[in-house]
Amino acid sequence: MTKELPDTIDNKNEIDLPRIINSEVNLLIFPFFLLERTNKKLETEYRDIVQRNEQTVEIIWNVSANPKYGYPGPFDREVHKALEQIISEILKEKGEVKNPITFSIYELCKRMGISFKGGGNFEKVRQSLEKIRATTIKSEGALYYKREKKWLSKVFGIYDGVIFRGDQIEGDIVAETNLLYLSDIYLQNINSFYIKPIDYNYMKSLESKIASRLYEILGVKFYGLRNKRGAFICYRYSKLCRLLPVKPQKYLSLARQQLDPGNNELKDTGFISQFKWSENGKNDWLLYYWPGERARKEMRSVKEKNIDFEDDIYLPEFTETDDTAIKKDSRADKNLTARDDVLIGRLTALNVSKITAIRLVKNYDHNRIKDWIEAIEYCEAGDKAAYIVKAIKEGWNVPEEYLKEKEEIIAKEKQDKLDNVNKKESEKKEKIIWEENKKLDRFYHSLKPEEQAEIDREAENRLDDFWKTQLNKERAKGKISKIVQAALDEKKREIIKERIASGKIK
Repeated sequence: MTKELPDTIDNKNEIDLPRIINSEVNLLIFPFFLLERTNKKLETEYRDIVQRNEQTVEIIWNVSANPKYGYPGPFDREVHKALEQIISEILKEKGEVKNPITFSIYELCKRMGISFKGGGNFEKVRQSLEKIRATTIKSEGALYYKREKKWLSKVFGIYDGVIFRGDQIEGDIVAETNLLYLSDIYLQNINSFYIKPIDYNYMKSLESKIASRLYEILGVKFYGLRNKRGAFICYRYSKLCRLLPVKPQKYLSLARQQLDPGNNELKDTGFISQFKWSENGKNDWLLYYWPGERARKEMRSVKEKNIDFEDDIYLPEFTETDDTAIKKDSRADKNLTARDDVLIGRLTALNVSKITAIRLVKNYDHNRIKDWIEAIEYCEAGDKAAYIVKAIKEGWNVPEEYLKEKEEIIAKEKQDKLDNVNKKESEKKEKIIWEENKKLDRFYHSLKPEEQAEIDREAENRLDDFWKTQLNKERAKGKISKIVQAALDEKKREIIKERIASGKIK
């Protein structure tokens, strides 16, 4: 065991803990850390069937631990969250995170809110970092790689390496501080802003580990429902258990006993406005979640231009607004699809009886039902259940206010897509110009000094009177500003392009 060394941070200094941290999205959605402290398992696997580019594919996310270190649990999750604070601070300050990341174990303890005295937690944090480093993820089409906008099949870890202060780096060189090397995929996704802001104070305040984990999963998925009135997320209980991960129960009463403490805590703290259980065949159920004011506030607060939330990535298993094909599943009524279940769930949430809801879904246009589920909020109806049933059956027109807002939302979504296309085109053009300028600059520096001097003189002559005056003023002061230098460089590139085109220089 390595002897404990004094920490580099003055123990009297306080750390200004950030309220918001940025977490990489794959690790928010898919399971990595166990929620139980005493679980001795060494592997977690999540499998699913998804629709991509009109094809049905199976995805696999497998996490396997090294038997020597064990599987990462709740304490290890807290250590990683503390490191995410440091990563978030670097990203905010510098716009990019680079390896290695320096850290202090004392600092991690302070961020986690645990004592550093006695050295016990020092060793626990150290072992935790080694445990996370030794844990392997195998993705088969599950990992989304933001930089290349594709799903990867790859074996990787979160950390590539951890070097503690006093350890040998190579040869006789000894590390003077703790060094953390993030894996390339994880690092690139962070720098590509495939991240989601997490309210760390709120997350820490949640007493239930399941509530804390649901906050991560639902927090990402709710972004797929932005600007969609009355929208909600629906998960099969069995799938949600694999994502958390927890052991699925055989009976609804036990399943509710397992998840409802966490569900209720999220509801009581305003992250979800309501949740609902519904039948979904033998030993499986549907769970519906509606975003609460806290979740909506988080979504509204994300205005950073660098954070690019893409609906096709963030949408959950299925929602009432999802237009992709949904695979039929065996259920109590084989004539009902997963999409039917969603509509039935929304109707029963408005106190329509389940029998009536099933009849409406079977016999009436689904788009009419969807519109009335959303439009009922615009109606001054004493009994909303009776009102919506009558409206659907008799084909009433939805209120004008609802149609107007719906048109505004559709127009906004179209404009957002257009803005995104224009942004990508602009970025593409800027990249081409940047690469061409770099090439011309390299060409300039490859010329002989006398050729460079000739181009410099001609570039100055081509400047308009304003820039010539600025250049002379700044030369007199002994320093040329970046903006004037940029004007000169642009003229140089112009001259070089002309001379290459004319064959004067090659």
